[in-house]
Amino acid sequence: MAKTFVVKKIGGPEVMELVDVDPGKPGAGEVLIRHTAIGVNFADIHYRRGTAPPHAMAKLPIPFTPGLEAAGVIEAIGPGVTGFQVGDRVAYATATNTIGAYTEARLFPADRVFKLPKGVSDVDAAALLYRAITVHGIIRSCYPVKSGNVILLHAAAGGVGSILAGWAKNLGATVIGTVSSDAKAELAKSYGCKHVIVTGKEDFVARTMALTNGKGVDVCFDGVGIDVFLKSFDCIRRYGMMVSFGQASGMMDPVDPVLLQHQGHYLTKFSGSTYNEDTGEYQQRAKEVLAAIESGVIARGHHVVYPFADVARAHADMESRRSTGSLVLQL
Repeated sequence: MAKTFVVKKIGGPEVMELVDVDPGKPGAGEVLIRHTAIGVNFADIHYRRGTAPPHAMAKLPIPFTPGLEAAGVIEAIGPGVTGFQVGDRVAYATATNTIGAYTEARLFPADRVFKLPKGVSDVDAAALLYRAITVHGIIRSCYPVKSGNVILLHAAAGGVGSILAGWAKNLGATVIGTVSSDAKAELAKSYGCKHVIVTGKEDFVARTMALTNGKGVDVCFDGVGIDVFLKSFDCIRRYGMMVSFGQASGMMDPVDPVLLQHQGHYLTKFSGSTYNEDTGEYQQRAKEVLAAIESGVIARGHHVVYPFADVARAHADMESRRSTGSLVLQL
């Protein structure tokens, strides 16, 4: 049996109940993974409290087990699976399989699993992979970041923001980050932001325009949502782009396409389930992300580790924005 957190009704962190579940034996194309570390993502919170996008909530089975990513060891292999052996250290991080990671052990499609190199620990994998694969999609596919770009990044001290800031800086971009406190401002600078704006103390639109000499940024990456979304368009240069990848403060207000025409702005919404739906594309992103972690392009160590049983506390800390960096449940 595997200890497993189950959500039987939408609500606060307290609705996650710990129960025993038999993971079963792997079928064709599956492996059984015994988890050692599990990543906590804001998407898990959205599903638990019912604030994920409507199309995602409509497909969510209740009861369900949250969790998008984990690292562990293969305990059994199903028919037709090649390239893996019992005992292999592996991980997965995919929004295509949106639920199920908050458990001691589970079955998982082998084509969505990848081996971990010796240079990447289980905790680093669980802390970084989903966010880093997300960042890869954002800065490689949604808006290919290049040297000389100027970026506005909201929630720059968060899990995705911390990775994006460092990777964009490595690519030669200048990152202007927004954060909610002075303490997070120092963290954002350490992650790679050249300029940091504390939103409770400064008007981020005015400050961004001052920093860019009135021109605006090439692209805004927004994981915050309604609190900053519409105002952020005032920070984007002519023919620049808005990339929305999250809605931590709530779903964005609709945008009339006519409003985009005045500055020739482009708008897109990143979705992990879309950008990683193709298995080959997903595996290639994972390969490049693991290489970036090993080479130091993606910094590691900015993690907060909780015991598996403390999942409710991890959710509460993330939801209240008390946390910084990536959160991990360790088994």
